[in-house]
Amino acid sequence: MVDYFFVIFVMLSIYNIKINGPNNFFSDYMDIDNTNSIKGIFVWLIIFCHKTGYGNFKNYLFFGITQNFGQKVVSMFLFYSGFGIYESIKKSGYNYVKTLPIKGIILFIKSQLIILMFLATNIFIFKRKVSFRQYALSVIFKSGLGNSNWFAFTIIALYLYSYVSFRFLKHKFFFGIIILSFLSFFHVKFVLNYYYQKQFYTVDTILCFLVGLFYSLCQKYFDKFLLKNDICYYGIISIIIFLFYKTYNNYTLIKISMKNALFALLIISITIKVKFNNEFLKFLNSHSYSIYLLQRLVMWIVIKKRILQNHNFIQISFEFTSIIFISTLFDKYTFFVDKLLKKSYKKIPNRKYIIFNNININNQEKNIINFEN
Repeated sequence: MVDYFFVIFVMLSIYNIKINGPNNFFSDYMDIDNTNSIKGIFVWLIIFCHKTGYGNFKNYLFFGITQNFGQKVVSMFLFYSGFGIYESIKKSGYNYVKTLPIKGIILFIKSQLIILMFLATNIFIFKRKVSFRQYALSVIFKSGLGNSNWFAFTIIALYLYSYVSFRFLKHKFFFGIIILSFLSFFHVKFVLNYYYQKQFYTVDTILCFLVGLFYSLCQKYFDKFLLKNDICYYGIISIIIFLFYKTYNNYTLIKISMKNALFALLIISITIKVKFNNEFLKFLNSHSYSIYLLQRLVMWIVIKKRILQNHNFIQISFEFTSIIFISTLFDKYTFFVDKLLKKSYKKIPNRKYIIFNNININNQEKNIINFEN
């Protein structure tokens, strides 16, 4: 029965799907609607992947599919974030760059509110004592109270690194990418040595972020070749698949990072021929940050309290519904965080507004820059 639930999400994802025929391509494959739909698919895949760690599902189809994803389910978010940041910088320049610290602050505040929810769960539901040291370490993302701390830490750090990299370069943004690459390398070394020691999964998607930046930089050159004809298109896909499986059984950090980046490029290549565009997926993506950080809270309570433990289908349905519902409520009632910092939503000369987290401060404006989420 659980597999039926998995199939339901597959069917919802392919609703309104469009597939191009021979020598026809979607030149708008990196447009906001398409990328948000792709990220929406990976939102629910992330929930399924994490669910496998909260029970025995080895006999289910969805376990066999999702267990092979690993960090690849996160790779698309890092790739599209890198791509989106550079696209926004190309279009808005320094006006966009100076909003990056504000976005980092917004995400930091929201992550702290979620940490407080985990703290309350530990104390009031599970009757556990949490020391001040444990809580303090969770605030700086060095430890956790049951939450996924590395993801918030990585996203916030990358926004701040991006700001530092592009802050003083005016129009020499290529050098900004070089600086950002060095800062990202430093981040990997720092994290593995001092923060999350030898835990590769906390840094093995950083390369996807950088590949997204370079893809934005060189997309017009890639498109000239990829969109030329099917021979060029399928030739590139064959090379990506070959390189992907060439690194499949290698577990060094470099090889894992390369595999995640190649996976992201493979998905991008598929979207050149296949377009996903439906409101359900875009809705999931609009709450992706909250869903990622809150999903473990729901699963944790359900498993520890043995809620519906003998009814897997009902349990997983309850969990998915609760995760999406709580995440939606969280985003709705933490809107004040965005509103409080609205002074940093800078209006740019061509009457467009930069928005964060799909929240439009000025609902009268129709032209919105929102490449990255």
